[in-house]
Amino acid sequence: MSYQSDLFQDVATVEEAAIIEPMSEKFEGATINYEYPLHERVRTYLRLEHLKQLLKPEQTVDATNYSRYFDALFAILELCERSDVRTDVQKDLDRRRGQIQIWAQHPDVNQDQVQALANRVQDAIKSIQPLTRIGSHLKQDRLLSVTRQRFGMPGGTCNFDVPQLHFWLHQDQAKRDEDCRRWWHEFSVLFNGLELELQLLRGQAHFQWVVAEGGLLQESTEPLSLLRIRVPDEVPAYPVISGHKQRFSIRFLSCTPQQGKASFENNVEFELALCP
Repeated sequence: MSYQSDLFQDVATVEEAAIIEPMSEKFEGATINYEYPLHERVRTYLRLEHLKQLLKPEQTVDATNYSRYFDALFAILELCERSDVRTDVQKDLDRRRGQIQIWAQHPDVNQDQVQALANRVQDAIKSIQPLTRIGSHLKQDRLLSVTRQRFGMPGGTCNFDVPQLHFWLHQDQAKRDEDCRRWWHEFSVLFNGLELELQLLRGQAHFQWVVAEGGLLQESTEPLSLLRIRVPDEVPAYPVISGHKQRFSIRFLSCTPQQGKASFENNVEFELALCP
């Protein structure tokens, strides 16, 4: 299975580019996309990426959406407290820098593309290096501290529980925007590096069509970090994935179990990318 994708098309050598298959046109309809991390570090990355999408830092926060916003903000803060995400991202980008240096030595490589990619990685590393413990300054914010304590309680953000939050939601939008920008600044550099690492990780693997016979696919493979799956939305089943970095299984389960059977026993043709 090819491990190179369109992301690296322009930095590949002529010989490498020749083996990169074009994106399959076998199925032109809509797909449902799934990803499964085979490494705990990547698991944390994907959770943080998901939380950022829920946080939507580019949108304003008001009385109609504050619950979603603070829920995602506090979850990001908790993940950063549990593990040293900053160090993990920096180490991964350092490895990417080493890969790029190897590509640059090839006489047929597109040097402009390699240099542009190298600059992006180098800039991300330089930005991350000075960071201390992510989220430490937010713990000193009085509003966030009080709100976080109550947020896990059912209905704990009522105005009698957190009058500070109620007061804040009635301030001018400009004031709330300023506070939100300040809070997001605590994470912005980390997320810039994290999103670049995920882009490079995903970009290493090309999607190929595979078949789960009887709804099951099992493989042993070289060490992997991430599985990416695209299933045609017409398939009335969803994949349940398990495994570790050198072995995985994908079993499809029916969305409407019949006679007590959840397993989907028909053949399923879908696209799979294995990201090392």
